[in-house]
Amino acid sequence: MGHIKKVTSVIGVLLMTGCIGTTANPFESNLNNNDGTNQSLYFQTNKYNFMNSLKNVKSSESRNKYMDEFLLKSDMQCANYLNKPLTKTNTIKNNSLYMNIFDTASTLFGIKYITDTAKAVFLSNDGESIEEKEAYANALSPEIRKGVEIGRARYAKEMNNKKSLPLKKYSAKDLKIDTLKYDKQCDDSYGLIEINRALKEMQMAVNTRTIVKEPRLSIDPQSIKKKVTEATKEVKEKEVQKKKKHLTPKEISKNTPLSI
Repeated sequence: MGHIKKVTSVIGVLLMTGCIGTTANPFESNLNNNDGTNQSLYFQTNKYNFMNSLKNVKSSESRNKYMDEFLLKSDMQCANYLNKPLTKTNTIKNNSLYMNIFDTASTLFGIKYITDTAKAVFLSNDGESIEEKEAYANALSPEIRKGVEIGRARYAKEMNNKKSLPLKKYSAKDLKIDTLKYDKQCDDSYGLIEINRALKEMQMAVNTRTIVKEPRLSIDPQSIKKKVTEATKEVKEKEVQKKKKHLTPKEISKNTPLSI
C-alpha cells in the first residue's frame, strides 16, 4: 500500500507540473518493441490500403501526404479499437492511475467515503476484485476514450507543425517514429492520464482561485465524480447480493431489508 501511495503521489506531481506529456510518457519505453512479440498488446494502424507510402520519399510534399493519410485513417481505426470491451489486463495494469483519480476526486469533492471503497477494490488482487475493477473502468470508459482523443489531437498538432520543415530536418524516418508514438497513445493508459490532468488542473484552479481555460475541461471533473459514485454504488450492491447468497432463509428474513 505504501508503494502505491508513492506511485500515485509521483504521478500527481508530474501532472501538476505538466511533466507528463506526449514526448515524455511512462509508457513510451515500449515504442521500439517492433519484433512482433507484443503486437497484440498495442494498437497499430493498418496501412494495407494506404494510397501513400514512406518508401522512397523524395520530397516534403510526399512526406506530408503520407502524414495526412496516416492521421485520418489512424484516428478511424483507433476509434474502432477503443470501442472494443475493456480487457482485464488493461484494468489491472492501470491500477496506480485509477488510484490517483480517486485520491484527487476525494480531495476535490469531499467524497472520501466513496473513494475509500474504490481504493480498497484496486488495492485487492483477488479474483472477485477484477470484476469490481471493471465496473469502475466501464463507468469511466467515455471519459477514458475522450482522454485518448485529446492526447492524440495534441500530438497530431505537433506533427502537423513539422510539415513546413524540409525533408533533411524532418525525414521519412522521423515521421515513422512519430507515427509509432501516435499509435501507442491509442491506449486506455493515456486516457486515464488525461483524466488525471483535468482533475489536477481543477484542483490547482480551486487552490489558486483561477479559471481553467477550455478545451482542457472537455473532460468534466464533475462527470468523473458522478461515474465513480455510480460505480461504487454498483460494487456495494453486488457485495450485498453476494452476502445474501450465503445466508440461510431464516437469516435473510431476519436481516431484511438490507441497506447499502
